[in-house]
Amino acid sequence: MELPKNYLESLKKIDNLDLSKLKDCYNKNSFVGVRFSPKKLFLLSQNKQNMQKCLQNDANFNQNDNFFAKTANDFLKSQNFDGQFSPILWCKNGFYYTGTQKLGKSIFHELGLYYLQEPSAMAPVEFLGVKPTDVVLDLCASPGGKSTQIAQKLDGGFLVANEIIPSRAKILAENIQRLGCDNVVVTNHSPKDLENRFLNFFDKILVDAPCSGEGMFRKSPEACTEWQENSPNICKARQIEIVQSAYAMLKPNGTMVYSTCTFSLEENEEVIKFILDTFVDMEVLPINHEKFGFAQGNDIDGTGRLNNTARLYPYLLDGEGHFFAVLHKKNNATPVLPKQAKNVASKHDVALFEKFAKENGLTKKFDSYVSMGSYLYGNCAITINKLKVVCPGVELGEIKKDIFIPSYHLAKCLSENQFKNVLEVSGADAIKYISGQEIPANCNKGWVLLTHKNLPIAFGKVVDGKVKNHYPKILRKQLV
Repeated sequence: MELPKNYLESLKKIDNLDLSKLKDCYNKNSFVGVRFSPKKLFLLSQNKQNMQKCLQNDANFNQNDNFFAKTANDFLKSQNFDGQFSPILWCKNGFYYTGTQKLGKSIFHELGLYYLQEPSAMAPVEFLGVKPTDVVLDLCASPGGKSTQIAQKLDGGFLVANEIIPSRAKILAENIQRLGCDNVVVTNHSPKDLENRFLNFFDKILVDAPCSGEGMFRKSPEACTEWQENSPNICKARQIEIVQSAYAMLKPNGTMVYSTCTFSLEENEEVIKFILDTFVDMEVLPINHEKFGFAQGNDIDGTGRLNNTARLYPYLLDGEGHFFAVLHKKNNATPVLPKQAKNVASKHDVALFEKFAKENGLTKKFDSYVSMGSYLYGNCAITINKLKVVCPGVELGEIKKDIFIPSYHLAKCLSENQFKNVLEVSGADAIKYISGQEIPANCNKGWVLLTHKNLPIAFGKVVDGKVKNHYPKILRKQLV
């Protein structure tokens, strides 16, 4: 591919970048990355006991067997897909895929079994150190790869996934719902707007900053055509505004990961230097570069502290160009958190949902209800008053004329043992249903949770031996 001369010239400023080796990479294919949903992979597993141990990081379970990889490759064989999955070093449920199958067109992508994500892009979240009960912010979250990666690590905690551009926030919410995440609130604000609302609030913050995208030129040649000589400095100015807001929202003793998919010093080491120079209680935590094939950051200020940042070069590892730094807020003061008022939910709407749950054997529990228009949401862990919210938790359903209509999002959050009427359907019928068609049903009338290979598809309503289609019209598509 033809690279801008000014771009190549700008790379010469980066001391540890081998320009000759990087240019060779542009003549090679990029890698296909697949990150499986651990909970949904569990539903597919033939050995659920070992999979449970793997999910829980059981010390007595031999991780060298890579049970995730075996289960993922068993799935490939069961579907007669070619190629294979091989592990990505820094993400235990992430894999390289070598094969010709269009995984994004597969029904299993629609069922939320996996998320197609560039391999290097999986690294920042893995180094964020998310604990199950953490309160986390993904500040620049669309399209949702990193947000769903964070959400899958939480159990009792919650994530605020924010995106400033409304159209992208909608895409973010769709991916959160497709993967069945039940612990995420999607907001649509500038970082500065959120800063005043969530001062010292989050245990962990991810800033996957908007950038010039230099590291993705091989995978997305169109990004190369948009690059201009002043792109890095324009992006740097915006990135500095974002990280100042992120700092304000980070709890004392909290952790923040700053990441980009670009090479420029301006957008990487210079931004981290700004953070360290401006906020004396921030430090860059060391990581094991050698273990993963990462290069150290460039020591642009002669202090050695920026060597702890990480550069992911495509000639050193199987992935595209990325940068990240793990930052720790050393201040151990007890944060004074802003008071959170209670959300308002219609008691009538909640009663209708609880009646539906009782009648249909819905055993999964929800709390923190909130009403938004004709829709009822659950697990809304923050106050949404005066916030622009796209999805305030789990969309449970819509109330129409005193009737509760269960939602697609609710269905995606369930397993087959959490609803009374479950209809396991063939791949062909699943594809028909997702396209908007009715399918035959040999079961009791009423609401039914449709599944394929134990993975939830959506709700449907059985009438006269057919499942009336309730798949969201906006999501209907033709699959292969």
